[in-house]
Amino acid sequence: MGAFLDKPKTEKTNDIGVGRDYRYVVASMQGWRIDMEDAHHVKISIGKDPPFENWSFFAVFDGHAGSNVAFHSAENLLQTLLETPAFRDVKDELNSNGQKITEKSISSIKEGMRSGFLRLDASMENLPGGTEKERSGTTAICAILTPDYIFFANLGDSRGILSRKSDNIFSTEDHKPYMEKERDRIVKAGGSVMIQRVNGSLAVSRALGDYEYKSVPGLCATEQLVSPEPDIYIIERNKEDDEFLVLACDGIYDVLENEELCRLVRSRLTVTEDLKHASNQVLDVCLSKGSRDNMTMIMVVFDAAPKVKNEAVELENVWLESVDKRLKELIDSKHDGADDADSITLILKQEGFDDNSPSTCDIHLARSLIDRVLEENKLDESQQRQQSQQHQEANNISNNLLENADDSIKTATEVEAGEEIDYG
Repeated sequence: MGAFLDKPKTEKTNDIGVGRDYRYVVASMQGWRIDMEDAHHVKISIGKDPPFENWSFFAVFDGHAGSNVAFHSAENLLQTLLETPAFRDVKDELNSNGQKITEKSISSIKEGMRSGFLRLDASMENLPGGTEKERSGTTAICAILTPDYIFFANLGDSRGILSRKSDNIFSTEDHKPYMEKERDRIVKAGGSVMIQRVNGSLAVSRALGDYEYKSVPGLCATEQLVSPEPDIYIIERNKEDDEFLVLACDGIYDVLENEELCRLVRSRLTVTEDLKHASNQVLDVCLSKGSRDNMTMIMVVFDAAPKVKNEAVELENVWLESVDKRLKELIDSKHDGADDADSITLILKQEGFDDNSPSTCDIHLARSLIDRVLEENKLDESQQRQQSQQHQEANNISNNLLENADDSIKTATEVEAGEEIDYG
């Protein structure tokens, strides 16, 4: 759903910060889409008082058919969750038992997240500024991070993963119309699943907004063709094993499997401590691998995450230098396709640059380098054209001056050689 640009917008938007026992980064890129419909929200401390002062909130929203619902959800979901009776009960219980999360409080948190999503969805049907029922919708993936637990809530096909040293990767499950549970609900509500979409149109079976799919009389919100009910996951933290968590829209997962994404992030963390640079490289890899969607990713890095290794840095630098050298050779020789990043990537791949790549994402890792060199070459060519034009203009001026001088000399000579003028 949505139209595409002739050329992707590759400028990145970033936000970085530090929490109680983690670092985080947000990276967003519009990519090939005409509009940027992703939104996100980060809150290092979700409350001023215990226990919430030590709890953090992260969320990514992937909008479709417009950005209204996505941006409104980003601004209001957390507050809506905190205002539910269940979250008020959690606060009272934890303040009375020394901040210890019990089975009862876990149950309350789950109910608070579930009911908060339903409340928010019910409140957005007629957003301010609209003249009719809101038509846009959004997926949502959010995580509440406490000192001892991570609570994920997922709606649609944005996804949350937790990478561990033990390689036991946790992942939320996407909500797709062709899944048996989702298909059954859609059919019972009078809809159909065609070309793996709700009524042949919508690619997700659960979302906030999308009210045209939520109007079957006699059915509650969770029974409609598209449900606003999230799946909730509770993960107990293991500070020796947990490396990082990622929340991202399907612009990332369209081209990277969970394991591939974890390997890529690990490889970035072994060559740089700059989370902004690391996350931007992930987006560039996804673009190079063919992602056509908006991309937004939140990465929360824990103490057990991989650290920078000098050997890895040196290996990657040597490889990038070889790519840079060959890239400039292709441009200087005006090789066919040497003015297009995708074509150059294919050429380098065919020439075997994947074979000695230090990363699991092979030549796609060099995408940012390719883009930069191409941009520099365009600037050089532009400067050369400008200098050539200036040189030509200077020559024209010089020639005109010479021609005028010749004309003046010629005129003076003709006067001297002419007949005497009779003044009477």
